[in-house]
Amino acid sequence: MVDSRSLTRAIWIDMVTPTKEEESAIESVLGIEVPTPEEMREVESSSQIYREGQATFMTIRIMDSTAGPSPRLMAATFILTPNRLVTLRYGNPSPFRVFSDRLAAQSDLLDGPKSTLIGLLETIVDRVADILEGVGDQLDKVSEYLFTEHSSISLDTPALDLEDTLKSIGRNGDLASRVRESLHSIDRITPALRRKQDDPLPKELAERLSTLKLDIRSLLDHDAYLTSKIQFLLDSNLGLINIQQNAIIKLFSVAAVIFLPPTLIASIYGMNFEHMPEFKWIHGYPFALALMVVSSVVPYWYFKRRRWF
Repeated sequence: MVDSRSLTRAIWIDMVTPTKEEESAIESVLGIEVPTPEEMREVESSSQIYREGQATFMTIRIMDSTAGPSPRLMAATFILTPNRLVTLRYGNPSPFRVFSDRLAAQSDLLDGPKSTLIGLLETIVDRVADILEGVGDQLDKVSEYLFTEHSSISLDTPALDLEDTLKSIGRNGDLASRVRESLHSIDRITPALRRKQDDPLPKELAERLSTLKLDIRSLLDHDAYLTSKIQFLLDSNLGLINIQQNAIIKLFSVAAVIFLPPTLIASIYGMNFEHMPEFKWIHGYPFALALMVVSSVVPYWYFKRRRWF
């Protein structure tokens, strides 16, 4: 049972996968219509930021999970009114847990809906910065692996290692692209805190918001740098795979050339000509074998000297 009196006194109402009863209680207290999950997933700017009465609706994308093979983004809607902040989400990303623990330790941080919203956004951006730092560390390991251990590619280089490296690069690229989408969604809603509110932001909150925007811009620049590095490592890894495959093809080509003269000699002596002196020669068979060996060794020595393989 939802307590309407508690809702009217609350500064921050966090709705996690709300039931129909909870949605109805929020709508009756705030006099608004809570957006559906389908509406939260819409990408148009008019659906992400809009005004309904005294409430401003802002929807952003948050990193929900980075542990699995495919990182996921989650839509979270902030409903800001003059007296309270309502957050609507269908997941439990770590920034909300971190910010809730911080409020439990420092209750004075919950001094108003705008301050709470900016604090939440700061925590989300901090989490994004940690993710990008992790991506950078992973790319450094990949770079060291490719250009130190595999500075010389040969047939002994395990193909599976290069394939796993390719998957690691792809996963970090996917993670960087989703982080960029999350940062852009946050960057789009920050002007709404200044433009669409009836009362101007206090000086302290305005400074925090300006710092937040600078952090977002710097993280977007860093994300662009990581994206270019990911592309470079991807091209390098594919190039190493091609070099390895070419080395294998070269080996078969050289082997074919080496064994071509013995095959030619064997085919000549396998022909049933009436006048072939070597047939009656007692050393004819050893001579043919020796000739085959010499015809194989000479091309091998020549190719090795020219460093063709």
